[in-house]
Formats: sequence, C-alpha cells, structure tokens
Amino acid sequence: MSLVGSFARVLLGLFTAFAVGAAVSRAFTGGLTRREKAAWSLATGLLVQASCLLVLIALGATPRASNLLVLEAIVAGGALFLGRRQVGVGVGDKPPALSGGLRALVVGLAVLAGAAWLVFLVGAASDAMWATDFVAFWGYKGKVVFLSSAVPRRLFEDPALYFAHREYPLLVPFSLAALASFVGQWNDQALALLYPACELVTLLALSGFLERRVSRLSGAVAAALASLCFFLYRPANAGTAEVPFALGLVLVCCAAGDFLCRDGPTSAASISRLAVAGFFCACLKQEGTLFAFLIAAALWWSTRRAPARPRRLAMAALVIPPSVHWAALYLLRGNQTRRDFDMTLFEPRRWLELPPLFALVLGRMLGTEARQSAVALAAIAAYLLVTRRGILDPLLPVFGAQLACYAIAFSVSSFDPMYAVDGAFRRIVMSLFPAFALVLCGRAVAPART
Repeated sequence: MSLVGSFARVLLGLFTAFAVGAAVSRAFTGGLTRREKAAWSLATGLLVQASCLLVLIALGATPRASNLLVLEAIVAGGALFLGRRQVGVGVGDKPPALSGGLRALVVGLAVLAGAAWLVFLVGAASDAMWATDFVAFWGYKGKVVFLSSAVPRRLFEDPALYFAHREYPLLVPFSLAALASFVGQWNDQALALLYPACELVTLLALSGFLERRVSRLSGAVAAALASLCFFLYRPANAGTAEVPFALGLVLVCCAAGDFLCRDGPTSAASISRLAVAGFFCACLKQEGTLFAFLIAAALWWSTRRAPARPRRLAMAALVIPPSVHWAALYLLRGNQTRRDFDMTLFEPRRWLELPPLFALVLGRMLGTEARQSAVALAAIAAYLLVTRRGILDPLLPVFGAQLACYAIAFSVSSFDPMYAVDGAFRRIVMSLFPAFALVLCGRAVAPART
C-alpha cells in the first residue's frame, strides 16, 4: 500500500475513534465548548477503540478495519440510543466580548499555536517513528499484538523481553495496533499521525476550558504556551506515551476545575468526566494513576467545607477506575517486579541510606535541571506573585507532589540515580507542562467570585 493510502487509513481510524468517542461522551459533555468536546471525544474514542480490539482478540477474530468498524458502530449506536444529553452544570459565565485589540491578540495567538502544531505534524509524519522507547516497548508491544492478533503471555513472562517494560500500561500499544488494523499493515510513519491528533485536541481543550471559565485571552495564551513546548511536541516523542499523557493530564485538570467551581449541584456528568479522565491517565502511564490520586487528595482538601456526598463521589471517580485498571493488568500479566528500582531501600534496615540519595537527586534536579530553566522558573514565580488567585490554584500543590514522587523514584534507582535524572527527568516533566499552563492561565482575569 502506498504511503498516502496508509495515511488515509490511519486518518479513518482516528476519525472512527473520534466519532464513537463523541457518541459515548455525549452523555457527560453537555454544556462544554465544542473544543472541549473534541478533546473528550478523542480520549474516550481511544479507550473504546482499544476495548474493541481486545474484544476481537478475546473472540479469536482477526482485528481488521471492517471488524473494528462494526464493533465501534455498535457501541456508538448503543450510546446514542441509550444516552441522553446532559444539561451542562457548572458551565460558568459567558466570556465578555473582546475589544478590537484583544480580539486581534487572540487571533494572533491562535495562529501561533496552529503554526507550532503544523511544525510538529510535519516533523512527526515525515519519517518512521524512531524513538528508543517506541522501538523498545511502546511500538514493540503494539506490533506484536497487531501481527499475532493476540496479547501473548510471553510479553509478560519471557525473561528475554524484560527490556520491553512489561509493567507499563497498554493503551498506547493497543491504540497503535488498532490503527495498524485499519491500515492492514504495520506502517510506523502513518501511525505517527496519532500524536499530532493528540496535541491538537490538547490545545483545543486548553483554549475551550479557559474561554468558558476565565476568558478567551487566557485560553489563547494557554494554547500558545503549550504549543511552543517543543521539548514535548517534537518528532522524538512520536511513538512514546508522553504526548497522549499530556492530553490526559489536561483533561483531568479540566474536570477537577469544573468540580472546584461548583456553580450548581454536582452532576453525574462532572463526576463522569473525572472518572474518564482518571482512567485515561492510568491507562497511559504508571504515573497517571499517581496524578489521579493526587488530584483526588487536592479536591478532598480544598472542598473540605463542602457537602460530604459530592466529595465522596469525586474521590470514588478518581480512585476506583485507576484501581480497577491496575487490578485488570494484574490479572492479565501477574505480578511484575521492576529491577529498575531497589525496593529494599524502603526496608527499615536501609532507611538511613535514603536521605543521602534523595539529597543527591534533589541537588541534581535543582542544581542542573532547574538552573538550565532559571529564566522560565523566575518568570513563573513572578507571574504567581503579581496575579491573584485563580480557579485552579488548589491544583498547584499536585505538580509539586508529583515532582517529589519523581525524585523519590530516582533515589531508589537500581542503577545510578544521576543517570535516571539525566535520562528521564526533563522528558517526564515536560508532559506536565500543558496541564501546568492550564492552571497558570486560570489566574489571568480570574472571575471575581474566586
């Protein structure tokens, strides 16, 4: 098949995921902007498409475009038949009209974000995906699933495949295998279109949520800032989990922001968004479960004077789906130990070894990584000082806690902790940046009620 034909079939697969996701998410996205609905549609659609792939594998059928289309059509039809559009709750005030100068600024920022997205699109689609993480585990697992039409036990039991990180979540490999089924072959270059699609809806979610909750200008600034995060949105990250994970983090922060505002009674739709976003994050990366749990803790603390029932529902929505996901993974692959981490350091007999290791890692993070980003960090600190409290400020501690957990993980590395920091810290931190930009821009022209 020609490259153009492969691109067209991958686009068909993405459109199919988007369409079925729009049908399913229709029940819990009432009152959101169209841009937000687009982001929720793709995230939900990727979950549904991966589930359809697993159903075909469980039935012993070969995953093909026709089979996937039939299953996804059944899911979409059932969702449209059973679901009813929810009335938007907690939508916020309609953004005021902009003056001519501000309108031009918003348009300019949107053009800038679009141009940056095109750069990533061209870079990602110009060559086959070549990142080490893609070749070693994300793409490797997806290719094995696609070629074998199964999820072989050897992926989790063969000692020779330890390099493939068998403990990682499987949504990215399943999504790549599902899109490859639409193509009919494994085409690394065409499959890369998944990543620009994820970036695009991430930018749409940022601008749509902030326009609805804060202002059009805040939404445009957040989208432009995220699009210019070239260390995240670069061809080297096509084939990994960072770009889809950034989408998941943005969605869970948007859902948490709607819950925090509480303009009206807590609806089933807002709780459903928390559950879907938390589940999506957990299915992408291990730290997605951690982020969902930290968001749950932040919501529990910041709404401690609110009625108990909504708080319990929010906690359940953020804790139960990721926990169910990990239980399902345990049943699929069994207990998977990591030789990357020396867990004996948490035993009482070795507790005294932890503080020096943690101090070493912290010194590297602050002395090398932070120093290289000193200008950006100073700008963020100044911005926090001169702006008033925003609607998403209760989520700020979550990012610090996530970084602290990263530092602890580096400290117990079985290899050199400095190697772990140098090799992974900047990459995993960059996946947090779009969600952090969302929280920061929630402070700009914040509604008076906050």
